[in-house]
Amino acid sequence: MILLMKRAMAQLIDFVLGILMLFLIFGFVLPWIQSLIPNDIIRTLIGMFLIGLLYFFIQYPFMKNGQTIGKGFYRLKIVSTDKFRKDISVAVVFQREILCKLMSCYFICIPLLAAKVGGHEEATYTKIVQV
Repeated sequence: MILLMKRAMAQLIDFVLGILMLFLIFGFVLPWIQSLIPNDIIRTLIGMFLIGLLYFFIQYPFMKNGQTIGKGFYRLKIVSTDKFRKDISVAVVFQREILCKLMSCYFICIPLLAAKVGGHEEATYTKIVQV
């Protein structure tokens, strides 16, 4: 149960980080470039690209260690459950985090509350362990 709480809090930290990036880009950067690029659609696309880029570069040092910022704070690590792949690459961590955030709560939250593997864990052959 403690691991489940740590996982939830780690996910909350990563979620708040994403919200802060939305606020930073759409609140400060895009209004600053409004005079340079008057088209709202192009500015929105640039904003979305910058959010993804900034989020990836902030998380990258943690992803190299099989973590995110939230998982690093709670000393959790993503490990492989695939017997053919021992190490977790940045691409696998990124895929896992994207799947975790984009899949429905039915596939992720409900299995975790029942102490079963979530859809994002089955898709990437990973699990979370306490370091």
